[in-house]
Amino acid sequence: MLDSGKLVSVGDTNLFVSEAGNPRGRSIVLLHGGLQSRLAFIPIAKHLAEDYRLIAIDTRGHGRSGIGTAALTYRQLQDDFAVVLTALGLQKFGIIGHSDGGIVALRLAASHAVQPEFVIAVGAHWMLPEDDTARQIYQTINLEKWREMFGNQIAIYNAENPEPDFGKLFNAATHMWLSCDEDAYPGASVKNIQCPLLVVHGDDDMLVSRQQAFELTEQVSGARLLNLPFAKHTLLEDMPKCVFLFLQNFMKYVTA
Repeated sequence: MLDSGKLVSVGDTNLFVSEAGNPRGRSIVLLHGGLQSRLAFIPIAKHLAEDYRLIAIDTRGHGRSGIGTAALTYRQLQDDFAVVLTALGLQKFGIIGHSDGGIVALRLAASHAVQPEFVIAVGAHWMLPEDDTARQIYQTINLEKWREMFGNQIAIYNAENPEPDFGKLFNAATHMWLSCDEDAYPGASVKNIQCPLLVVHGDDDMLVSRQQAFELTEQVSGARLLNLPFAKHTLLEDMPKCVFLFLQNFMKYVTA
């Protein structure tokens, strides 16, 4: 699943796009988290595939996508995905974004660069204050620690990426996570989101606090909050069957 696909040009590089699921079903765009790839969605995709057409995009520098020459910023990723979605000619689609993918999904919906039917943001920051625990983690994490924790993830990256240089990607990603200018987190612009929004939060998420998830929900008119007890930042991979039931109910409700 999500193994075959095609490359779509976004100017200075090409992004890998893979499809799975029901070609006659409603389209859902899957945007993965930082230093991961579309493959992180496989556990939840197995549940979505029967009813939905799934379109998974590898972020620039991740998976099978080239890193290009542009700086890695949330604005750049927003622009990249807008180009891909336009090139695919999608008329109606929702977005499920995890972590960095959720942040970019919020930016896309807030900018009205695309018009998704809905956005499901999973484990996503909408802003990152100076005293946020995640910022402290990002400031102290290094490449050696990441290799110790996610060695298998890096091995998959090295096997898939056309020009693998995980050290370069890691440095670019951590710089993006710590940025706080207009090219970074969506911030107050999330108030511009007009499509239905489901904010999904794991109660044991060490990166995204309950307060973050609650405040994001409060910023967007009509947004819903799903806070799952005993769930971590990786809840889509850890407990896909449980999460799927809630996502399915939300999607059926907002697209009825």
